[in-house]
Amino acid sequence: MEFPLEKVKTWAELALTCASLVAIPVGGWWVYHNFSAEDTHEANPNITVTAEVLPYDDTRRLLMVHVKPKNLGKVPIELDGGKKGDIDVLVKTFPAGLASGRVDRDKLPVAFAAHNIVSKYNGGYVMEPGIDYDEIETFIVPKGSTYLVYTEMDHYDDTPDDEVDDSAVVKVD
Repeated sequence: MEFPLEKVKTWAELALTCASLVAIPVGGWWVYHNFSAEDTHEANPNITVTAEVLPYDDTRRLLMVHVKPKNLGKVPIELDGGKKGDIDVLVKTFPAGLASGRVDRDKLPVAFAAHNIVSKYNGGYVMEPGIDYDEIETFIVPKGSTYLVYTEMDHYDDTPDDEVDDSAVVKVD
């Protein structure tokens, strides 16, 4: 019995041609979907802030601020510090005598600040996709006050309005 090699070769060429004709539009759709529809080539940072209060002495408390930047995108984000990507923390006081209604965060007085957190690392750092980071900043604060803890990551991209921020309110007793 003889194996029909020529017939198998013809059918194999036809199958490969058909597969190529299907693969080209599928590959084009995949490229469009990933780069245009989902923007997988764009930076997608997120930042959250939480605060906890620990005892320090009779009149003051230790305010521990957890700044948690995260890269939700698929490309690394380089934070080099200063004007090339950095993180700031502002601890603002709610002064006595505020009128009832909406509180304008920008008008609250800054009591404590930690500027350029990334700058303390020589060369900054790279936020890899999907990794959770936790920067801890500590402040000694008087007890009996309420604070708005605000954090902002800016200049992580080349666009002028490239910032993400978060805030939390903490009562210090």
